Amino acid sequence: MKRVGIIGAGISGLTLAALFKQHKKYKISIFEKDKITSQNINGIQISPNALRILNELNFEIFDKNKFCNIEGLTFYDHISKKKIATMNFNYLVNDSYITLNRNELIKFLIDEFALKDIIIEKEVIKINSKSILLKDKTERSFDILIIADGIFSNLRSKKVEALYSGLAAFRGIYSDYLQSNLINLNMGKDFHLVTYPIDQYKNYSFTLVKKMQYDKKILDYNFTINSFKKNFRNLFSNLDDDVFNKISIKMWPIYKLNKIFYGQNDNFFIGDSAHGFIPSRAQGAAQAIEDAYILFNLINDNKISLNKFNQIRKKRIKKIINKSENNIFIFHQFFFIFRWIRNFYIKLICSSRLLTKLTNNYIFNYNFKNDL
Repeated sequence: MKRVGIIGAGISGLTLAALFKQHKKYKISIFEKDKITSQNINGIQISPNALRILNELNFEIFDKNKFCNIEGLTFYDHISKKKIATMNFNYLVNDSYITLNRNELIKFLIDEFALKDIIIEKEVIKINSKSILLKDKTERSFDILIIADGIFSNLRSKKVEALYSGLAAFRGIYSDYLQSNLINLNMGKDFHLVTYPIDQYKNYSFTLVKKMQYDKKILDYNFTINSFKKNFRNLFSNLDDDVFNKISIKMWPIYKLNKIFYGQNDNFFIGDSAHGFIPSRAQGAAQAIEDAYILFNLINDNKISLNKFNQIRKKRIKKIINKSENNIFIFHQFFFIFRWIRNFYIKLICSSRLLTKLTNNYIFNYNFKNDL
């Protein structure tokens, strides 16, 4: 029986653990320094490339009231106050695009695969080749060691840094009696806002990404939240003042890694600890799930090597990162001519089923089998 150590109980770590748990030849230990249960609601998007993997983990039995099947994406130009077009996802005949509460997905993975029994709530402070040192000074060794502890991991090479991206995110949840199965993208000057339903109970998630200089003000929670409520109230015109003022808003600076890093010394890194990037293409969770799936299959088929894993994933992640960076440039345009060109192309793509499919094809229709 192979001993597998996983550091981090986020989406990538738990997905990987669930894949291992389907086979009796692995003994798994998950190390997590934070409490894994949380009452906070955080919306995430799961596109078809990731959902196909989750469906191999019995996601079909997930409570259908706790997620939303997305039918499309509507674009708005905030400066002109006009709707541009809606990108319809009806071409996804055999696939789905869903949104849900991140914590519900984590709870599902833990409960469905009895992962709570193997989660050790202790902090790992150092790794060597296939061994770890815990904060309480105990050591553990494994046949396979995977690190999935997020973008601020202290276990990577010192050459891999988390850098401030020049953007800050404001997130929250609100209720809207007008249930919709669309993601809404509102593009303005130096910001964009994404809203979408996350369940069948009329709960909506929003994320507003704004350019902000890194200074003390960005760390002043009261300043930034009050600024948000003052400057972006008009984006929530469908909500009463009482409802809007009661929204619990969280803010954090957005960081990205200066390079892609899938491992060292026969230890593997996945998820944000390997490639944290700007969340403007809704692929953070999806790429974490893909990492876990590819790594598991390489290990299970006895084809694993750090070079092989890096070769498979790095090319794809580079393209995802480029698309995410480009989206920020596109979404935050405010000069009329550039907005006109952007809006024209959005209308053109959304008017054609074929162009819509081609635009999303690289991400949504990823064929895992070809890489493996």
